[in-house]
Amino acid sequence: MNNVTLVRSSRKSISIIIQPDGSVVVRAPHRASNKQIEDLLNKRKDWILKHKNNFEKMSPAYSSREFVDGEKHLFMGRECTLRIRLESANSVIKTGDIIDIGCTDEAMVKPLMEQWYVKNANELMPEIISPVVQKFKNSYQRSPAKISLKSMKSRWGSCSSRGNISMNIKLIKSPKSCIEYVMAHELCHLLEMNHSKSYYALLTEFMPDWKKRKVDLEYFMR
Repeated sequence: MNNVTLVRSSRKSISIIIQPDGSVVVRAPHRASNKQIEDLLNKRKDWILKHKNNFEKMSPAYSSREFVDGEKHLFMGRECTLRIRLESANSVIKTGDIIDIGCTDEAMVKPLMEQWYVKNANELMPEIISPVVQKFKNSYQRSPAKISLKSMKSRWGSCSSRGNISMNIKLIKSPKSCIEYVMAHELCHLLEMNHSKSYYALLTEFMPDWKKRKVDLEYFMR
């Protein structure tokens, strides 16, 4: 299959991820043979093509939007229009669905927006995920050893064997329900460190509508 990236790690199972640009990322344990990986790709060929086609039918990916006046970017699942003006000082101010960016040089628009996203993620995401963590603790008597917000290239979240959970700071672009879903997904790994039937049974028990939230996440974060 063309356009496939293989990433090996100490994980226990093979997973297939379809990126918004149509590329395929396969994450596999070091012990997995090339034949095992190829067999799985062939077995799930129809599923892969289905998801690739779904992405192709969508409007232009938000990840490819430009940082220019009039362009639309996401914040908490809402489309916001950039309004750029050359000013004597740099600033980013959101009013309704308008994001006003004052900058001394238009080359500063992208870094200013990225800084603004990080600032808002650090302020808002802890408030969103805290109730999810508390609900999981009340239900299963488990909680993360540590929660971190990070910028990650190809993952929305991760849970280490030590119980440390990381959340992608870019999730601030998605709706609250999607951020809650990613946290729930990682919390379930505290009890099931894989993607087995038992894992998905646990996730469904804890968050019955997770499948819809996952579809929403794939749409907003494409």
